[in-house]
Amino acid sequence: MTPEILIAIVSAFAGGFITFLFRVLSDKRKEKREDRLEAKKLQRDAFQNRPEMQIVNYKDYVCRPGYGIKQKCDIDLFVARISQVSLEGKRKDQIVRAHFCGDDLNPENWCCVIYTLKNAGKTDISRLDIICHFQQTTCIFPSQETKQWADGGLLNYAHCYDRKVRVDETITLKLCYHKDHIVPSAFSAAISIGMVDDNGRHWTQPLFAPQDKAYDSRPISSKEYHDELNTDTAEECFKKPWLW
Repeated sequence: MTPEILIAIVSAFAGGFITFLFRVLSDKRKEKREDRLEAKKLQRDAFQNRPEMQIVNYKDYVCRPGYGIKQKCDIDLFVARISQVSLEGKRKDQIVRAHFCGDDLNPENWCCVIYTLKNAGKTDISRLDIICHFQQTTCIFPSQETKQWADGGLLNYAHCYDRKVRVDETITLKLCYHKDHIVPSAFSAAISIGMVDDNGRHWTQPLFAPQDKAYDSRPISSKEYHDELNTDTAEECFKKPWLW
């Protein structure tokens, strides 16, 4: 085999290999581009079909203490004002207790707002949580168990409504307050509605309680969702100095 023939064979092989390599790289770039487009389409479809709790009825009894307090609702919560958090006991056996004003816990001094919320989205909700955000000053308790939870020194920031909420289905939410200690949502939402849809996606929706105002739901990660569900006891919460 002459050198000229050998050079021609090597050149042809190299050229073919380079052409093949470019084609592979081009196909991979095309696949990645298509994957990105598909991912964006899935995100867009998920957002368009997201669950969304719409306020379809609102009863404001903030200026009428006692009204609506005994009305039965699917979710019935008291927004408790935290007086202080303290350490009690000997050094090795110290426990942390949250303290609440006794007068605040008397239902005779409560007022409330009642929301009728409708799943106006296009996806069923498999789990719904009411989440309190002003953690330095307030927490939430089931209204009928407020005294027991407060006596236990607990700090609770979320309540799970562990029932499916289907598309177009409505639920009622009652939020009770001490008449002289109502937590406003002036610049940010004091409450949010957390939702896990039937596809396992997580959503959050700001509720500007006690006002008749809610923002659109938005997607969040599973970790962000569970971080928001901060249902620590006082002992656990004291270990998180950023709350205080």
